[in-house]
Amino acid sequence: MGAPNLQAHRLPVFYAAPMTSAEAAIDLFAEQGDWKTPDCSVVPFPARRASQARLSEDTGAVRRAIVRARAALIGMRLDDAARATAQLKRLLGNRSGSHFLRYVAALRILEASILAAQDNFSASRNILTNVAWQSGDTAAATVLRYVDWKLGEPEEVYARDPVDYLAAPVGGKAAPRILSLCISAGLAFDRLLLAVSANLATEALQLARQRYGSHSPMSTLPATLLAQVAYEQGRFEEAEALLRPRLAVIRASGLPECVARASVLLARLSLHRGRHRAASAILRETEALGRARRWPRLVSIASSEYARTLDILRYNDVQGSEGNTLRGKAPVVRLDGSHGASVAAKASHSKEHRDETLSYSAVETALRRAGAAASHGPIGDSHELLIPWLQIGAARGLRMVFVDAGRPLLMLLERLYYALPTNEPRLSDLRPYIATLLRSTVSSSTEDSSSISYRPLSRRETGILELIAHGMSNKRIAQSLGITPETVKSHAKSIFVKLSTRTRAQAVARAEAIGFL
Repeated sequence: MGAPNLQAHRLPVFYAAPMTSAEAAIDLFAEQGDWKTPDCSVVPFPARRASQARLSEDTGAVRRAIVRARAALIGMRLDDAARATAQLKRLLGNRSGSHFLRYVAALRILEASILAAQDNFSASRNILTNVAWQSGDTAAATVLRYVDWKLGEPEEVYARDPVDYLAAPVGGKAAPRILSLCISAGLAFDRLLLAVSANLATEALQLARQRYGSHSPMSTLPATLLAQVAYEQGRFEEAEALLRPRLAVIRASGLPECVARASVLLARLSLHRGRHRAASAILRETEALGRARRWPRLVSIASSEYARTLDILRYNDVQGSEGNTLRGKAPVVRLDGSHGASVAAKASHSKEHRDETLSYSAVETALRRAGAAASHGPIGDSHELLIPWLQIGAARGLRMVFVDAGRPLLMLLERLYYALPTNEPRLSDLRPYIATLLRSTVSSSTEDSSSISYRPLSRRETGILELIAHGMSNKRIAQSLGITPETVKSHAKSIFVKLSTRTRAQAVARAEAIGFL
């Protein structure tokens, strides 16, 4: 009677075991006897068990190498990621069978990600378009989107974005979401959608703070994109507050794209504040960094910006020695009503044509042409080139792209300010906008943020600001601290007043810059 009872209790144990995969179920029932291979030869149970143990050991080593490579990539430790990927390649080199196919695909995606992080976009794209990764693989699709963005591919050929932005990112899915948000923010900035770009970059920065820390490598690209919007809109202090505390991390662990944008922004900020040597030093250090890491695009960007900075300084020296300042001896050119109407008609037609392919780089190119035309051609022709782009800039909230176009363009703007007919409705609304651009050149040359002091925050205000930095709403902050939402709003208003800010993102950025967080 004993044997049947044992057998009766044994079968339910098999079926009650957790069958999380087909392999687990097969392994479980294989223990009942010998195992047959596909050619019907019998493998004794001990040999089967030893084979499975070796397979499990090999699989564990492969998985650990993948985890190390992914963690190094998130931390932008590219040397460590390359070593872990090389180890993974050795582990998979003499392995065959369908069991390892998904790991081979993971290896190729890791190799493509490292190449993309090193600015080798063509090689990365070749791997990603040839490897058999699943359509729902968020990491592979996001890297391919990033590569297509930097290669200048049309958006209609981009890889489909598989990120579910409504679901909370779990585990390693946070990094692809941050990168995908940054890609969308960069595309929005290129299309002159500054508010959209700022919102997307802010969301990416908040997620990076929550998962990896405020000054982690994952926070560098969203912070740089957000600083670019702030700089373009003339909010110098906010842009500098986002970049200065992260400069060491950006240079040590940032993507080449991030290093290039941050370096150019900081150099221009220094130039506008009158710190010419600091601007030149930033660009020289960036160029040296690009050469040391063999990033030719970074070297080219830093060299071009350095040459532009020297041209600006030389031009300013010449103008200063001649006593011809921006507001001193600029000749006044007035347009009569008929010519003003003609300019308005041409500007309207040209604007409709430009809106079809409007981009930030197109604005920069057009302003350089207008400045060159002002130096070598009739003033009226330069005005006709400039007015359509002024209308676009006023509509899209652009500022520093005009100011950074050079001194000749600024002098042309001043002439145009006095030349625009005030009785022409389609052009007269540009005069306040041009005045704003001209005032930006004056205030930026004299502003010095180092002399600004801020009132210290209380302990409660600091705690609330830390929770704001983690992306928590007023309601959630109130629940976590056991206070009312109205009290949280009152503390937030006090924080804004003490830090001279108007938004939550500005408050967090400024607090980080001055050491309050």
